[in-house]
Order: sequence, then C-alpha cells, then structure tokens
Amino acid sequence: MTVVRPRLSLALWLACACAAVQAQDLVKRKPGLWEVQTRQSGEAAGQKLPSQAEMQAMLARLPAAQRAQMEKMMREQGVGLTDRPDVMRYCLSPEMAARDITAQPSDPNMKCEHKLTPVSATEVKFSFTCTSPHGNSRGDGRAWDITPEAYRTSMTMQGTMNGQPMSMKMDQTAKWLGSDCRGIKPLPN
Repeated sequence: MTVVRPRLSLALWLACACAAVQAQDLVKRKPGLWEVQTRQSGEAAGQKLPSQAEMQAMLARLPAAQRAQMEKMMREQGVGLTDRPDVMRYCLSPEMAARDITAQPSDPNMKCEHKLTPVSATEVKFSFTCTSPHGNSRGDGRAWDITPEAYRTSMTMQGTMNGQPMSMKMDQTAKWLGSDCRGIKPLPN
C-alpha cells in the first residue's frame, strides 16, 4: 500500500483542488454526486506516475480488506473510488456549490493560495501555490465548458513531495450524477 498511498493522496488533493475551481461570475455547479475522469502523466518521488492500466493492476492486486480500508478512508475524505482507476466520485455540498472561493485540500497541514482569472461565465484560468510539511507545489491551468452539470479542466503542476521533485499534467472531465451522494461524505470545506 505504500506505493499507492502517496499517489492516492496526490489524487485526492487534485480532485479537491480542481473540483473547487470557481469564481464569482462563473456558472454554479449543482450540489450532489460528481464523477471525474482523469488522464494524468508525470513523475512523483523520482518515479514515473503509473498509467491507467498499471493503476488498474495495482488495485486488482490489493487484498479485499486492504481495498475496503482504502475505499473507506477515501469516502471519509469525500472521494469515492469506482471500478476504474481513472474515475473517482466526490460529493459537493450545497454550501460548496454556492461558494465563490476555492476549497483547501483535505490535509489540514496543506495551505494553498489560488488566483482565478475568469475568461467568461463558463471558463476560468487558475494558478496555485501550496505548502505542507511533505512538500510544496505550484501550478496553473484552466477550467472550461462549465455548466451546472459538467466541466473540464487541464492543469500542470511542479514541486517537491517528501524531498523529491514531482511534475504532473492532468486533464479531467466531470459530470453531475445526481443530488444523492450515495454514502460519500461532502468534500471538506
């Protein structure tokens, strides 16, 4: 699990960061259950990030009890796993859906500053810098095709994790599944 945990922590942080991109004039997203498909590439801790097929194989090799423990931990952090490693679900509370500022990652030790530049009511460019005891990161990207029930994002990120350099490019496509979060806790405020 040590190989999977840092990558899942990074994935959880990224889901929170990208899910929270909003600005005052942007279309508001609906509260409820959202599904996000992610394509990523890059390096973390000196190793190339696994491909989607490699992630699928890692999840398949986990003992059932360990996978259940990981799924429980993720659900408590506001993220639900699916049968596909490139697809996660998160619950967006009504308060978060109405809010205009970005949310902090679920790690209370991670502090982030965000800059949002609205391009239109359905597109925003963003940049961020984050610090934590585990490392620092900075990145930029954009979110577009923002509707109450869908959005797309693309971003790049660089920094360090546990003293090791990391870099990542990530693209996401998200869709709203409905108002019922199906047992997934809302993302942390």
